Amino acid sequence: MRNIKNNSTTFNMACSLLQQAIVMISGFILPRIILKTFDSDVNGLVSSLNQFLSYVSLIEGGLTGVVSANLYKPLVENDIDLLNRILKTASQFYKKIALIFSLYAISVAFIYPIIVKTKFKYSYVATLSLILSINLFVQYFFSITWKTLLIADKKGYVVFLTYSFVLIVNLIITLILVYIYPSIHLVKMGSALIYLIQPFIYHIYIKNNYTINILNSDGDSNLLEQRWDGLAINIAAFIHNNTDVVILSLLGTLHDVSVYSVYFLVVAGLKSIIVAISQAILPIVGRTYASGNRQNLNKIFGIYEMIILFLSFLLFTIGGLTITPFVKLYTSGVYDANYNQPVFGWLIIVAELVYCIREPYVSLAYSANRFKDFKSISYIEAILNIVISIIFVKKFGIVGVAIGTLISMLTRTIYQINYLKNNILKRSYIKLYKIIIIYIFGSVISSVLSQKFISDGGNTILGWIGYAAKNGIVVILVLVLLTLFFYHKQISSWIIEFSKTKEN
Repeated sequence: MRNIKNNSTTFNMACSLLQQAIVMISGFILPRIILKTFDSDVNGLVSSLNQFLSYVSLIEGGLTGVVSANLYKPLVENDIDLLNRILKTASQFYKKIALIFSLYAISVAFIYPIIVKTKFKYSYVATLSLILSINLFVQYFFSITWKTLLIADKKGYVVFLTYSFVLIVNLIITLILVYIYPSIHLVKMGSALIYLIQPFIYHIYIKNNYTINILNSDGDSNLLEQRWDGLAINIAAFIHNNTDVVILSLLGTLHDVSVYSVYFLVVAGLKSIIVAISQAILPIVGRTYASGNRQNLNKIFGIYEMIILFLSFLLFTIGGLTITPFVKLYTSGVYDANYNQPVFGWLIIVAELVYCIREPYVSLAYSANRFKDFKSISYIEAILNIVISIIFVKKFGIVGVAIGTLISMLTRTIYQINYLKNNILKRSYIKLYKIIIIYIFGSVISSVLSQKFISDGGNTILGWIGYAAKNGIVVILVLVLLTLFFYHKQISSWIIEFSKTKEN
């Protein structure tokens, strides 16, 4: 228990939450600038191009997850030789991906304007595509190996603070460029150049704080073999994050893409908070698993599980109640697309809630290096998402792709929970389903109370803030009371154990 209370975990979590707050603020401001300065077609085009370019992550084949899982043991045992071999292998592979991506980005620039119907000239779309590709190239060629190491070594705060700084600078530069010369190409080129700050800072920190020497180290061929075990998982994760926009780009319109991307701003912001907290705790879980202490692992995982489930239901219930009023306010003055989509709002909220519920179970399984066991379910998840989305998109539009996402998420989540119970923690899943049912009940009660007693805040920022605050109070009170009623003994034992740890 002492490990999970240490300063590095707390500081990582604080820095990660700070980063996610800045990501959310930046993520809301930048698309609004694009919508108001340009239009929904430009916003949809940028979102669509980014999704097509991100397909390069499929080439990675799940190596990042495998690298993270393999880093815990040499970090715990201070095995510098093994650490160098793992990092050398990862660095070499990521640089190959960067070079392949260069060719892919050029292909997208040439082909995208032909296969996706837009109102823009060929040269306009092609050059924008190339500009948007710069950031991904930099990430794979210079950054991702060191980011993975820092997070696994409980130094994620370096990554989180660096990215926060870059986001703030990018936002300032974007506002200046839009004011001076409103060109989407110039704005995105400015952003691409600013992101070069990240690898520069990582390089300086690694050089001053580690005795790593990957230049004179041999690679670890076993790591590349394990990468194929992570391929299916990587494909499923990629499809979850990208398939909706790609399907809407090909079978819908850029207006659909723009509407989807605006709603997803809220959902992505909520999900990022949960993932940030999970990533801050995960290195402790991974190291505890690597130590072989199963009793301690169950204690730590119980806390991890309760934190993620409580916060997921809390944030996504508030999000479901406030997302459509927020989007209507956010897009006020933009009349070229219908942004009033309450059914879609709730569906995408529930789908991503399910994704966050499974976060502890997926993360522990990955930390245990059980990638091979998830090949089949990962492919099933990916196929379900694509097939159902394609079937329903023609009839239901953006609601159809949300249905596909939700069904595939439910399937994978149920499997992950059962797998963890049977193969790693060896514990009953009845208690887990009890927690989930209690929190579902709490979310329903909160929603009913909100609909009955809280009026819409109107079309003003202050009105929406008041509306969101009232909903937040209701949801917090309901979920906290339910948690204390059903789990007061468990929470009391955690508090007592924490007090003993501090005294020692």
